[in-house]
Amino acid sequence: MKESIIRNQSSAKEKQQVLCCHCSSSLTIRNGTYPRNHPRDDTEIRVQRYLCKSPLCPWKSFSVLPESMMPVVRQSFETICCCAALVTTGMNQAQTARFLGCTRGVAKRLRIFCQKFMPWFSREKTVAEWGPDPPSFWPDFTRDFSQSFFPGRWVKLPSTQNIHC
Repeated sequence: MKESIIRNQSSAKEKQQVLCCHCSSSLTIRNGTYPRNHPRDDTEIRVQRYLCKSPLCPWKSFSVLPESMMPVVRQSFETICCCAALVTTGMNQAQTARFLGCTRGVAKRLRIFCQKFMPWFSREKTVAEWGPDPPSFWPDFTRDFSQSFFPGRWVKLPSTQNIHC
């Protein structure tokens, strides 16, 4: 009796290698999903969660957000840029809220955030690895963004240099 091994054809199963955004290891596996509201409409999307299996990684889990979804702030890249443009035109908070279709409280927080984000974005797109077009390097852009604006969420690694007195 012959034993047969069933193999998936490479074209039958899409295989994308996902690198850990913290240590760049390719030793990653899927680890479920979580719900997130789509930034442009009221539909819910599922974001894939991953585990990093590298023993050197300071983090163990991460997710890769779909393009245009910004981490932590729960707004899309387009919404932030649009709000920043509205702020520069002198539009007030109530007008901004109506234009963006959000509450005045959200518009207020978004306007305050945009005043910090736009100078950072202008400076970073000239020197960062993701260059002037973040959507083409979305994981790199979101990593740089979250490290700059939410440094407490990143593990601080000990210095590799020994200090001798």
